[in-house]
Amino acid sequence: MKSLRFILKSITLYAAFSAAFSILGIFPIFEQFLPKPYLIGNPLESSGISIHHIAGHVVFGLMVGVASMRIRYLAIAGIFPIALDADHLIQFLNLEAIPHMAHSILFGVVSIPLMMFFVGKKDYLLGAVCFSAVLAHVSFDILLGGTTTSFPLFMPIINKMITFQGYDWITFLLIAIAIVGITRIMTKNHTIEYKPKQA
Repeated sequence: MKSLRFILKSITLYAAFSAAFSILGIFPIFEQFLPKPYLIGNPLESSGISIHHIAGHVVFGLMVGVASMRIRYLAIAGIFPIALDADHLIQFLNLEAIPHMAHSILFGVVSIPLMMFFVGKKDYLLGAVCFSAVLAHVSFDILLGGTTTSFPLFMPIINKMITFQGYDWITFLLIAIAIVGITRIMTKNHTIEYKPKQA
């Protein structure tokens, strides 16, 4: 029961943070740090959602999660890459926005302390999965994109969409797996289990 609560809470919060992070792209005060916003359109039409899209992200996430050698982290690692697409919800507002806002290193970094604060303090493996989920998601998007795929990956350092192609997906996936695997090794004897807060 504790593991199920951990999984559901983690997935819900990760999706919520992804959606909230995408809102930053509609504020003019950040325009010098971000790519130029535009009217993206209905995500159900412009994002190409399909069973292959969903299954692929889950499989890539699971490959990363295996490195944790823990069922609960394997579960969230499989779902986080899909939850990350909550940043497309901003498109339903029919406003000029920046696509894939949460598909960025910045979101990966920001998600770590947020998730660790609200879900499991000092749960470094959770933090590693949060960050690696971004890399796993981008990895599959590049593979699925075929020719070229662009993301605001290095904002705000580089305020442009960065294009990836070909076998770039392998690099992202291997880095994601390495991050979780190394974190697992380093915290093997210091894992702090998730404990629900007492009412």
